[in-house]
Amino acid sequence: MESLPQPVLDALEFERSNYAAASAKDDSFYSVPKDTSSAAPGTPLKVEKDVDVSKFLIPSATALSRILYQSEDLTGKRVPASAFILWPYVPRSQPDGHAVVVWAHGTSSITVEGAPSNHKNLWQHFLGPYPLALQGYVVVAPDYAGLGVQEDATGTPIVHQYLACPSHANDAIYAVKAAQETFPELSQNFVVIGHSQGGGTAWATAQRQAEKPTAGYLGAVAISPVTTLLSQPEPFRSALATAICPGLTSTFPQFRPEDILTEDGQRCLRVITESGAGVASSIAILFGAKLLKEDWAQNEYVKRYWALISNGGKAFDGPLLVMHGEADETLSVDATNEAVAKTAALVPASSLEYITLPDVTHAPALQASQSIWMDWISDRFAGKEARSGLQRTTIVRPRPAPSYQVAQSWYLEPASQFFHAP
Repeated sequence: MESLPQPVLDALEFERSNYAAASAKDDSFYSVPKDTSSAAPGTPLKVEKDVDVSKFLIPSATALSRILYQSEDLTGKRVPASAFILWPYVPRSQPDGHAVVVWAHGTSSITVEGAPSNHKNLWQHFLGPYPLALQGYVVVAPDYAGLGVQEDATGTPIVHQYLACPSHANDAIYAVKAAQETFPELSQNFVVIGHSQGGGTAWATAQRQAEKPTAGYLGAVAISPVTTLLSQPEPFRSALATAICPGLTSTFPQFRPEDILTEDGQRCLRVITESGAGVASSIAILFGAKLLKEDWAQNEYVKRYWALISNGGKAFDGPLLVMHGEADETLSVDATNEAVAKTAALVPASSLEYITLPDVTHAPALQASQSIWMDWISDRFAGKEARSGLQRTTIVRPRPAPSYQVAQSWYLEPASQFFHAP
């Protein structure tokens, strides 16, 4: 691999320091049993019921399981995937077992090293999965196919179809099915919630329910969701368009990345793939480079791919809660506004709630709105009926914008001394 600038190397070193194991490629958990290629979607393939939590930075009084299971990609091909299950000490109960929330994570990588189940902090820690578990929900969290598991049962490499939200929705649905089969104490009822790429996953799950209903589904929450690529701000739009090329190629083998990528774009994508770059190092690799040819958006396969994977303007099975920060610098709130409007016009009687958060950026939208989505999820399990039609709200905060912490200013590290933890 070519020599890399120091900021990229620093970011890579930090990302690798947060693996629970040295590498997902070297962790035997992610190897798929050889006789499982014909297993039906939703079938558990391998289970670690009680993971050694000393390798992870999870809240006190929580436990961790990991599973491999069969899923389906965008083309309907069966593909193995991995997931983690985060257990609370006192689970909330439903008549048939513990209440389940499916957590769909935001972008972690486009390579196998991006599996949240191999991150010490499970990738988005106190932004999503930890608060859910601490509130008593059993959290089932798919890594998404191509993250963690690098080969199927026949030894064929698995491509992560980045931002192919219908594929990730399959991962979400089949993860919860596999978890319910593995652990009969889990309720059949579940809610799906996700952020960014995972927000798109949650929305796509609601769209999937309209075509292919799954029993027990109670609704979905999409926070800072990806909707359509072309409406996103630069430099993120170019970075996202570059990152979808492997998934695009796996869906349309006739597509050639060099038809839309410049030589710099091809080189950057190759470096990300070879290094196992995560989000921070990928940004350091991609930003500042001329990644795309001028006419990239006119490519027929790009158009066909985005028609398949975009959210909004499609039927869905509600209730669906969508939330977006108005100051989001990564994914455009205007794109979400348009997607919500198109959806409401198409299915005006469906339950769609849309809440915008003034002066809130991308990831902080999770914490800014936590009380809202926690109450919404609780209402679904309580059987409270959601209002039909579009309900739109803009939050009014109690203090002026400059008084609030803008972005996350901390990260998790293990406590090695008695005085490190209160």
